[in-house]
Amino acid sequence: MPAWARSIRFRMALVYSLAVFVVGAIVTGAVYWGLSRSLQDEPVAREIVVTRLTPTRRGLTVEQRTLLAEYVSVEQLVNERTLDNLQRFSLWALGGLFPASLLIGWVVAGRALRPIERIAGVAREIETTDLSRRIELEGPEDELRRLADTFDAMLDRLEEGAEEQRRFIEDTSHELKNPLAVMATSLDVALGDPDADPESLRRAAQVVRRTVDRTAERVDELVMYARREVPAEERGPVELRALVGEVMDEYAGAAAARNLKLEQVGAPVTVTAGRDSVKKAFGNLVDNAVRLAPVGSTITCGCGREGERAWLSVEDEGPGIPPEHHELVFRRSWRGSGEPGTSGLGLAIARQVAQAHGGSVEVASAEGEGSKFVIWLPVQAGSQERRASTGSSAEARSAG
Repeated sequence: MPAWARSIRFRMALVYSLAVFVVGAIVTGAVYWGLSRSLQDEPVAREIVVTRLTPTRRGLTVEQRTLLAEYVSVEQLVNERTLDNLQRFSLWALGGLFPASLLIGWVVAGRALRPIERIAGVAREIETTDLSRRIELEGPEDELRRLADTFDAMLDRLEEGAEEQRRFIEDTSHELKNPLAVMATSLDVALGDPDADPESLRRAAQVVRRTVDRTAERVDELVMYARREVPAEERGPVELRALVGEVMDEYAGAAAARNLKLEQVGAPVTVTAGRDSVKKAFGNLVDNAVRLAPVGSTITCGCGREGERAWLSVEDEGPGIPPEHHELVFRRSWRGSGEPGTSGLGLAIARQVAQAHGGSVEVASAEGEGSKFVIWLPVQAGSQERRASTGSSAEARSAG
């Protein structure tokens, strides 16, 4: 069969034509049957007696004749011819009705299927590298409009997924490029010096080992964020003040290298949480502050409690973040003001960990005035998440 005969448009037109043809045949047959019945039941002929007087030798002879039979025959002949003509005209009408209805059905079906053809055309034009095309079908809110809107929404999700995958690949490249370069440089220096003593080789090996550990942590972070989940761990009591002190000790060396001062504030508070994941989230905030704070400035770390929630905060004296970028900084490798990604995965993972515990992460910052990040956690596991108000954020900021 040719392509046009296999199309849904032809099948719809054929169904329309058959439906119209069957209805027309039924109507015509009903009219023919009713007319034939009415012509048979209605008496038209009458008995006419013709009297003729014929003179004879005996006088006048009366001759009578009934003409009923002839009139009945004429009536039957007229009825039969009428029905024959009706039948012939009906067959001609039905014969012309089918192709006419097929043509009309083809036009109507084409008009009805035009939005579907548009959807198919957009789908053919879309490429994996460009998912920006949309159908944007106009018209009444019918089934085809809803189909087009659903297709557009699916394209939005696909484009978002493709963009996220692209960013993930960029993040992976960015996160692994630096540690690999450090390891390669350390090994090149050690191998390029034929007179290297064991102590220098040992220091190079230690540098490589530390870099490998950091790389493994980054890979774990990438996998964790890609899966959008926090590794399962046992939750128990976590004393936040001690946790803050541990993180500050770990970053003391990096802070000293940039002449940064680490200060701890706040009061002891215990929450029910996964210690490792909360430590990782808070450590990411401290890591960002150590990397971005101006040389010679102060970084303030603290914790405390407000009602049924506890907070962990990190405040620096860095360049600050404009209010319109407060939400953007939690995206992976967000790039602000044309600079390479400064948030990396740290803030994104910090938010992910906080949300997994029923909490949240907030930022209070203004351009040129430094930044403060606060992790809110429920004191007890399973507590309802309540978003911090502006007043509570200000109170936490003053407590820090």
